[in-house]
Amino acid sequence: MANDEMLVFKDVMSLALRQMNKTFYSNKEVFLRELINNALNALDQVQFEGNTHKIISDDRLIRLVPHKANKTLSIIDFGIGLTKEDLAYNLGVGFYSAYLVAYKVIVTSKHNDHDQYIWESQPDASFIVTKDINAQQPSRGTNITLFLYDNQLEYLEETTIRNLIIKNCQHISHQIYLSNENKKDDWQLINIWFQNQERDNNFLAQRHMNHVLDDLVPSILSKLPLKSLKRFGCVRRSWTLLFENSHFMNLFRNNFICNYHSYYGDECIFLNLTQVHQNLCKSSLFLSSGERFQNMEKLPWPSQFPDIIGQLYILGSSSIHGIFCLQAQYRRQHAYLWNPTINEFMVIPPSPFDYVPDYVDVVILYHGFGYDCVRNDYKVIRQLSFANVTDDDDDDQLPHDRFTAGCVWEMYSLRSNSWTNLQFGGGIPECYEVNNKFYLEGMCHWWGYQDHFIEHLVSFDLINNVWMMTPPPLDIPMDTYDKLEMYLVNRELFLLNGSIALISNYPQTTTFYVSILIEVGKKETWTKLLVFGPIPYIRFPIGIGNMSNILFQTDDGDLAWFDLSTHVLQKLGVNVQGRFSQLVVYKESLIRIEKE
Repeated sequence: MANDEMLVFKDVMSLALRQMNKTFYSNKEVFLRELINNALNALDQVQFEGNTHKIISDDRLIRLVPHKANKTLSIIDFGIGLTKEDLAYNLGVGFYSAYLVAYKVIVTSKHNDHDQYIWESQPDASFIVTKDINAQQPSRGTNITLFLYDNQLEYLEETTIRNLIIKNCQHISHQIYLSNENKKDDWQLINIWFQNQERDNNFLAQRHMNHVLDDLVPSILSKLPLKSLKRFGCVRRSWTLLFENSHFMNLFRNNFICNYHSYYGDECIFLNLTQVHQNLCKSSLFLSSGERFQNMEKLPWPSQFPDIIGQLYILGSSSIHGIFCLQAQYRRQHAYLWNPTINEFMVIPPSPFDYVPDYVDVVILYHGFGYDCVRNDYKVIRQLSFANVTDDDDDDQLPHDRFTAGCVWEMYSLRSNSWTNLQFGGGIPECYEVNNKFYLEGMCHWWGYQDHFIEHLVSFDLINNVWMMTPPPLDIPMDTYDKLEMYLVNRELFLLNGSIALISNYPQTTTFYVSILIEVGKKETWTKLLVFGPIPYIRFPIGIGNMSNILFQTDDGDLAWFDLSTHVLQKLGVNVQGRFSQLVVYKESLIRIEKE
């Protein structure tokens, strides 16, 4: 045995044993469940790789071998096997549960693409990994042998093992066999689920013909939220390959699109702002309803609102507890909170920065409206930019005060009915568009720009008053278009079925790429959900009415729903002009707009 094939680790195992004791406490019997789960991981990965790399995986079973004379229990699988690095670093806390009943453990494992290695624990809480020079190639799988304490020999009894399998492992999707120590080559199938299935030969025949994506576990995983599904990847190595499997992605995509989410109500508010004259705009308000939100009824603006109603937008893509925030289009105009259900509204008071002298021009951009659940408070985020309106030659004559600063970020609190200056220090990307903004789970999100070319998702935490930025994904393949320039890509930010979604397309094209984000601040967690198109006569997306419909504006100014499930485009018979249109999810609510 060559010295360079021996690895000795002392601290790793001690740390793992401490973690194991914290995790499992006195419930020693869980060791068998944990080791069988590890074997299932290995078998599942062989199945996944078998679909893509043609790995032979006929022995989809687990064998338990008790040996009373040697006081050992072996758990054997024919899965993907462990590499030298896996044995040294990646056995996991579940594996170390073996030390609840054993004083020594030996692991012999052969990975499909690597040599066979032996992992052996030492009395001083360390272990050794050596290359198995006596391995008979080719082989694949893992054999874990436990040397049991004298007071744990009950786990060698057939009755005890059967009861543990019935209790913890009866629904797993692979067969578990128990050897008979008194009869050589006598194996008994002991998990009840498969015993029941064997009674139906037709079912078994169909099961052996199916691929892994017809199995129970992947079908369940495809119904999980994306964030939960990504987290499950650390439980089983094979699950990290799910997103590379087209069949699984079809399952997940269909479930994701069709699953009703609480963010979506039964109605939507559609607001359209069109240019009537050169400097005059007029807003139209619609109530959208129906199974596909296909019914649109024009609504009058509430009579309580002032005459500037033609210059208002709705801030965000949904009401919050039935309350909307309306923002003014032009400088020095008020913002409003409005609950259409009870026809209640209030004017948000101005901040000290609203009172600017005549020599200062101010531009106000509203970026977010959200709810602080800790303080039971509704908040509004905005940015004010100041510029001198005098000639540059007269700059020396201007007074030096707070308005000579470049910009200010403010947050309004309904509880205190006042504005607070946010000390961000600059550098936050700004959102110039009416859309591309929404609230989700305590955070306001907007798609912002720096220097007009650098794009980021900006996420502001209303509870902790901190912000994070997430760069855009590489969602459009670089070889799709000649001389692709990423800074030219059109991007629209939406809330899709409770997830942050980005819809991208290249200019002058109608093929759209939809990506969803799992964790803000981490670019690598963007996941491409689907690609659709090209769609004739489509100009740009306006909003998402429910989990399977995107509202588009067509080239001739009409509104049309695009169904993500069927890829059918349906015009609504409503014509709008200009790009300033909004679709906002609305839920009726009786919550009052109350200050502290």
